[in-house]
Amino acid sequence: MKMCLNKNVLIGLGVVAVGLLVLRPAWALAVLPFLILAICPLSMIFMMRGMGSRGGKAGSSCSTGAQNQSGTSSTSADETDQQISALQAELRSLKAAQAAQAERESGATAEQPQPRKHL
Repeated sequence: MKMCLNKNVLIGLGVVAVGLLVLRPAWALAVLPFLILAICPLSMIFMMRGMGSRGGKAGSSCSTGAQNQSGTSSTSADETDQQISALQAELRSLKAAQAAQAERESGATAEQPQPRKHL
């Protein structure tokens, strides 16, 4: 199991722990479990905030293998535009095929004779 921890959170909590050891050594053992438990949620908060503001680069020690959009991506803007155009053309052809299929189905049901009702 790979843990994704934000290095800024680890540094900050390390500073708090050292500060507690220096200033209030009696509190250090009482607060240490809370500092350890705070690592995960604080890391998640900072990573989500970093992904929103810096486009995915959150300064964490976790790599997901995904390419960053800030220069490491291999697709250029022209290639992206071409892909979008190709996908839009495919979507139009699929919609046309779907409409033709629906028309054939509605035409097939209209041609079938309706059963007579006997009184």
